[in-house]
Amino acid sequence: MHWAFEAAQKIISRQPDAEHYTCASGVSPSGYVHVGNFREIATTFFVTEALKALGKEPRFILSWDDYDRLRKIPHNVTGVDPDAIGLPYTKIPSPDQQAASYGAYFEAQFEAGLRKLGIQPAYIYETQCYEGGVYDEALKHIMDERLAIYDIIARFRTEAPDAAERAAYYPISLYCDTCGHDSTVIEDYDSETSSIHYHCTRGHSGTQQIGQGQRIKLHWKVDWPMRWRYEQVQFEPGGKDHSSKNGSFDVAKAIAKELFDYEAPVYEPYDFVNIKGSHAKMSSSVGNILTLDELLSVYTPEVVLYLYAKYQPRATFDLGLDEDVLRNYAAYEQLRQQVAAGQADENLTQTFQLTGGDGAASLSFSHVVSLLSLTGNDQTAVAELLTKEGQAEAEIQELLPRAAYWLTHYAPERVATIRETFDQTTYDTLTPAVKTELHQFVDLLAQAPEDLMQAVYDLFPETDKKAKREAQKALFQAIYQLVLGSTSGPRINLLVSLVGPERLTRLLVPSA
Repeated sequence: MHWAFEAAQKIISRQPDAEHYTCASGVSPSGYVHVGNFREIATTFFVTEALKALGKEPRFILSWDDYDRLRKIPHNVTGVDPDAIGLPYTKIPSPDQQAASYGAYFEAQFEAGLRKLGIQPAYIYETQCYEGGVYDEALKHIMDERLAIYDIIARFRTEAPDAAERAAYYPISLYCDTCGHDSTVIEDYDSETSSIHYHCTRGHSGTQQIGQGQRIKLHWKVDWPMRWRYEQVQFEPGGKDHSSKNGSFDVAKAIAKELFDYEAPVYEPYDFVNIKGSHAKMSSSVGNILTLDELLSVYTPEVVLYLYAKYQPRATFDLGLDEDVLRNYAAYEQLRQQVAAGQADENLTQTFQLTGGDGAASLSFSHVVSLLSLTGNDQTAVAELLTKEGQAEAEIQELLPRAAYWLTHYAPERVATIRETFDQTTYDTLTPAVKTELHQFVDLLAQAPEDLMQAVYDLFPETDKKAKREAQKALFQAIYQLVLGSTSGPRINLLVSLVGPERLTRLLVPSA
């Protein structure tokens, strides 16, 4: 059974009669949202799809933590004033000056990528919730119980509690009314009026009152359980950094139980997704990332989902856009064929189900790449060839631009150049036997037999199978050398279709 179905069954077993099951995920728009962040959303998405398959109604929410402070300006983001550090993402101008804010700019890009994947959660924008009063009652409760919260958190720390630290503890960040930054120090809290008095290290001071347009953001370890209770979350994944012993999840779980009388949701830890060849953790704030948009420029939505669904969440994996692209497409195409033939086990069948794929398509990515490689990456010419082959138009439109993009940006060395003239130097290095076979092959091109490849195989005697294979290999290598300047290439019949019999003849044997 696939891990997403196991998680779904666990969720159901907790509350068998629930009308719906809220499955949550969250992302901070600190910069371009990357494929490592996407693992959180993918994990929740797969579980919601499993719940649907089991006849249940999931509620899939994605919280944008856009009321968090900007900690640093990513290296790959320009046009942001350094003074924006310390402001909420939604109070910073957009890098392109077009979106409503810095946060909205990155949110919109990622949401567009999710739509391409068929993932449509209900979005919750935390700025709207905090400033709109949605969490006011929870904020009052938390401020009243701030010392109890300190005591809970202290249990998970290695250092001993400090009385002075405890007395001055407030589980919130407060944005200054004057400058908007979080460079504030809370002086005291009046529980009766829910008023917070503060001063700002940038030279300001003031008072904010919960319920009166306050600009308060809870610290993460308190914010998380508060939202569990408010949204009635029954499932949520969390990254490796939150899932360690005495980490964020353990603390949040205790706060949820002791402060809100709420049982923490079914939790699925997940490990990092790495960029192949990089030893550093992906980070939006640093800028060493691979985005979902870039991934979708190369992979179809189904293959993107497959890359995540096939791994257990706790397993780390690498994503690369090198030759792995061909291998990943081939693996997915094989899975699709296995499922269509009824040869896949339960886990593989459910994996395929979670990708949203259907049927056993006939067009392979590698075939499209081969055609593009031989036509100088000419999409128009390849589209015509594929149409003549009888390939489905939808498959052509899905794979062709992605294969062309991959060749251009990640594998330009694969684009072959067909020779313009006969290569006498290479021809002179061939053995007499191979030269004879080349002339026989050219004769076959002129005859245009119905099954060209069978006619080619018939050129070699059956007496010694090993010798026959070696002779065939030598002929094919000679053809590739004379036509492409390489010892390898596409299937011979494909080469004939692309180059044409007449031009191929001129490249293979000396003119009479």
